[in-house]
Amino acid sequence: MNDGIKWGLPVLGAAALGTIGLVLGTTALADAVSAQTVVAGAAAESRAEAALGDLRGATTLAEGQALEGEALAGALVDGLGDPALAEALTADVASARELIDAAELELPEQPAYDRGPLTPIWTSLAEAVATQERTGRLVELQREAESGLGGLEDVEAQLAEARAALYADAAADAQAVLDASPVASYESRVPAMHAIAQDGDSWYVEQDDSAEGYQQLAAAVAAVQASQTAEAARRAAPEYASRGPIEEFARSIAHGVHLDFAWDHVVNGLSSDEWYSGTAQYWYADGGWAKINLSYSIDWSYADDVNAKAVVVHEVGHTQVVRPECTPIFESEVFRGDDEMWATAWAIAAGYDVPGSGIEAYGRPSDQQIAEAGRCV
Repeated sequence: MNDGIKWGLPVLGAAALGTIGLVLGTTALADAVSAQTVVAGAAAESRAEAALGDLRGATTLAEGQALEGEALAGALVDGLGDPALAEALTADVASARELIDAAELELPEQPAYDRGPLTPIWTSLAEAVATQERTGRLVELQREAESGLGGLEDVEAQLAEARAALYADAAADAQAVLDASPVASYESRVPAMHAIAQDGDSWYVEQDDSAEGYQQLAAAVAAVQASQTAEAARRAAPEYASRGPIEEFARSIAHGVHLDFAWDHVVNGLSSDEWYSGTAQYWYADGGWAKINLSYSIDWSYADDVNAKAVVVHEVGHTQVVRPECTPIFESEVFRGDDEMWATAWAIAAGYDVPGSGIEAYGRPSDQQIAEAGRCV
């Protein structure tokens, strides 16, 4: 009896150990499989996240293009851009919105993992299966994101082209208005030129072919048309019969500097009842241009008093500093940018050595100054 008990204990112990070893070994294998699927899933998730990041970036750009396209098409006014191009742009915006909506993809949820010290085998295997299924979805998601990215990039380019086409057509219409408005002031033309080119000193719109730019273009074109109407009316007035030739004389000696004119009873604080008076403002940009304001008294006495004409020449002299051949002389040590001495010297060099050239108001320039100014008369 004692021998039986002695012999049976080792057999029982070996069976128990074998069973425990089988369970532990199977559990270890399941854990290893689960770990492998987790590693594979992490790699797939990294690739999917990168693809989704690219997709979100393209979505943002396409959404921006869609918003600008929608705003530009909605800003269209009569006579400034082909309505058919606006309709095509609106259709492109609608197509873009469909792609943008379809691009709203998200990563699938992570499976819940049992992190306990003794995870049952069936739990580990279930986790492995769930992880594999998620990895498959991540691979599909990556493909969907890459496909969506290509579509969004295409629609973004299409929207940009449609916006450019509409703005270019509007700019062509704007140029036609400029061409049909020969007497509109240069001051009114400058913003329109900047809006047509989408460039220039007064152009602060950051994005080309935008609704904001179009609205500025439309406003500039309206200003040109209003100026054309006003100037045509001014030229039809009786006073222009004598003032027109004075303006034409000024332009004839301005060497291509664009001149706008205004006439007033009081100029620079001086009344036409007692004074000849004029002012000039000039700009270097846009081909060089200026605004000259003359007193009525110059008109009244122009034909009879050379001093009245000399004031006009003096004011034209101011405008000449925008010419490339004159600017270095004006800025040299001889003049040091002295506007009044320059304009007086220029008028004298032009043949108007009379008080009205500026001598009475500012003094006589030196012979050197007169000679230097004469180099660009």
